[in-house]
Amino acid sequence: MQNINDWLLTTIREDEKKGVMSGWIEEKRFLLLPNMARIITHIINGGSLIVLTDNTHQWFGEYITQHINQPHKGRPFFPIVQIAHLHDMIDSNAQGDMKGFKLIDNMLDMMYANYKIWYIGKKTMRANFAKERGDGWYWIFDENDIFNPTDEYLDYKLLILFKLFDRAIQAAMLNKISLDI
Repeated sequence: MQNINDWLLTTIREDEKKGVMSGWIEEKRFLLLPNMARIITHIINGGSLIVLTDNTHQWFGEYITQHINQPHKGRPFFPIVQIAHLHDMIDSNAQGDMKGFKLIDNMLDMMYANYKIWYIGKKTMRANFAKERGDGWYWIFDENDIFNPTDEYLDYKLLILFKLFDRAIQAAMLNKISLDI
């Protein structure tokens, strides 16, 4: 059984040979791996993941939820969802203070016993909401060293990372990789 770091490095290099241009991840993998392994462990242990995005990347949230649980993959469905009106609820109820966030928190706690938020996008009120929830997975473009919000290939890189994440969940579920870094 490979550890996730070795698996990711091998997978990236194999993809490069196929022309997938994922070599940029090789140098960023140490920034990405701890949170990826933590989130995969959370999912495999029965937790759920709520996808939340900024307005510009809402398409990507929809892409994730439409492609993660396709029947032809021959595996159980994973509780990775995007709540259609959560974006609007955060935007309208969180008037700059945490009181509005608390109402949404209460609703999510009733719906999902063990959830984390995967936020993707620029720093917005939604990013603030996600970070207030604790230890989710945050792809906040203007706050990390993995993503550059002005990168002309940003959308392509998001898709590559999602595909790697999807493959890593599969490998972990089948005990092909260890999530120890």
